[in-house]
Amino acid sequence: MKKIKINQNSFIKKILIKAVRKLGFELIDQNNLTVPTSEKKLDDSLNILNEKNIVLPLGEVNIKRKVENLLIIFRSFTNENNLLSQNKKRLFEKEKKEYTLRSLNSICNNIINLKKEIKDFNILLKIIDDNSHESVTNQIKKICTDKNISFEISNLDTNKYESKMKFNNNRRMLAHNSHIFESKNFAINSDFDLLYFVEDDYLHDDDALIEMVYSYQRISSQLNDEIVLCPADYPYLYVNTEHTQNLIGYKKHWCKVNQSLCTYLISKMTLKKYWNYYEDMFLNNYDPYEKPLHELYKNINCFSPMPSLSIHLTNINSIYGLSPLKDWLKIWEKNKY
Repeated sequence: MKKIKINQNSFIKKILIKAVRKLGFELIDQNNLTVPTSEKKLDDSLNILNEKNIVLPLGEVNIKRKVENLLIIFRSFTNENNLLSQNKKRLFEKEKKEYTLRSLNSICNNIINLKKEIKDFNILLKIIDDNSHESVTNQIKKICTDKNISFEISNLDTNKYESKMKFNNNRRMLAHNSHIFESKNFAINSDFDLLYFVEDDYLHDDDALIEMVYSYQRISSQLNDEIVLCPADYPYLYVNTEHTQNLIGYKKHWCKVNQSLCTYLISKMTLKKYWNYYEDMFLNNYDPYEKPLHELYKNINCFSPMPSLSIHLTNINSIYGLSPLKDWLKIWEKNKY
């Protein structure tokens, strides 16, 4: 993007605007930080999906990676209150269904905001529920219906996958891995481009999906490769000091990381290409569980936002939980359903 700085009268501006539009440049009025060609302020979105990705003063990135649509797969489980791998209470100390429903509410709010930002962008919310009580599934349906979200909901059948698992000594882990297996199977057989796999104990900022979609397009275009985006800035990233790489996304910095949990945005292309890594993860019970993902990130870049776009609602002392520098209590209260 070439920039022409002006601080002249409105008559000259009008002439320059006409010329700039014909030449395809962006005109910036540094006197009041506006873009006269689009009648926007510099803190407004200057992006047009699949056409322009602009961050000032860095300019425009040549869009090489077109984004077609988005599938969000939300895995819900509400029948036990304890954490999967430890007997500890979660942040805010509520019943598990409370985290599920607030997390779902935050995702629905994000879908609404993304559709306002990007018109005619196809988004489907697929909910795979692990045998919750009917009262809970009714609440799930009500949240989505009230917000006019395009969604599907199905119930998990662990019998389809149990015989495939390479371990059988942990019933809850069998269900957990079957849940992930089902979500990956649904995604790889879908017609969607971007895939957001999200667990039901993640609470999101209202602009999380907007940031992730635009940043995916920008960073993948810069690197000329597919990427993985993790929405959480986990505390463990700051335990060890490691050399990393920082890039500019939509309105966040994104830091290259070599680990993630099971909530992330990828492309269907990535899922197909690296299927053996994902299959290895849900057929086994590694310690750490995400070990195959850590190996995968030696082959494909994974990035995490700074500050965070979501919080993992685990125990407050967990290094995989409370992301720093955010008012999460405010966001928790905001997402009452």
